[in-house]
Amino acid sequence: MDKNIPEGLSCVYAALPTPFGEDGAPRWEALEALVNFSLEHGMKGLCLGGTTGEYAATSVENRREIYRRVTRQVNGRARLVCATGSEHAGQVKQLGRDAAECGAIAILLPPPTFLPYAQEDLFDFMAQVGADSPLPVLIYNIPQCTRDLGINNVLRLVATVPNIIGLKDSSGSRPNFAMIEAAHAQQPLAFMIGSDDLILEAFQHGALGSISGIASACPELILPLFEALRAGKLEKARTLQARLDEFIFHIRDLPSPWAMKLALQVRGLDMGTFAWPMGPSLRERAWEFQNWFTGQAASYEAVAPTPAGAKQ
Repeated sequence: MDKNIPEGLSCVYAALPTPFGEDGAPRWEALEALVNFSLEHGMKGLCLGGTTGEYAATSVENRREIYRRVTRQVNGRARLVCATGSEHAGQVKQLGRDAAECGAIAILLPPPTFLPYAQEDLFDFMAQVGADSPLPVLIYNIPQCTRDLGINNVLRLVATVPNIIGLKDSSGSRPNFAMIEAAHAQQPLAFMIGSDDLILEAFQHGALGSISGIASACPELILPLFEALRAGKLEKARTLQARLDEFIFHIRDLPSPWAMKLALQVRGLDMGTFAWPMGPSLRERAWEFQNWFTGQAASYEAVAPTPAGAKQ
């Protein structure tokens, strides 16, 4: 089966968080500064509206506006992948149409999150919605946040629906890699890794690129690793993965999108409010992380420019 896999997928995509105001609406100036930060730190791909973007806490209309605003701001300087997860197929389709109008090269489609659908029903949902998409579809495999479609069903979708070109695997499951590699040997598929602790291993099993939440806050941790892997410099890649793993260790007890916002705050960006108020325990863990990260961020900025729109 022929697959229309966009060449532009072979890069690192920064999965952008959404800066929220007190009312839960996006803070547009803060989002603009965040996009500037990514562009000025060398990102050539941005992913909008995924888990790091807290799509479940963002209205469909605000997500559509995020697509439009970021598209105008980027103005061709980076490729876009737009996530279209929702609890209603009509909303998924609307988001997909908007993503296509904004020039995105693919959509990222997670399974539903709320009702306990049967696995075969989930497969049917994803097959029909994926087939109707105006853009190539990456199935978003993140069972810790959605209903678990199962890697076998994900690969069955890729094998049977022409418009579904591959997957982003954020499951953190190493056994998935061998299954994905075996499926890739049978037909082309786009494998994007979403678990930052497994980037090196994923590329050894045929990953095409990365869609990374950490890249939104620390591009200096992800971009050199990607380039080392593309150049076949495995020893350098191992050293860079170990540096990335240190960061991951320090955010292990924080909600992932919040960890990115906390890191970006240290780097001088206004990330607005958090979706829920922090209790004493979470505040303490957030303080410990930011205290540790302050020294790390200073070392990053020694070799990278301060982004326009960041606080001085």
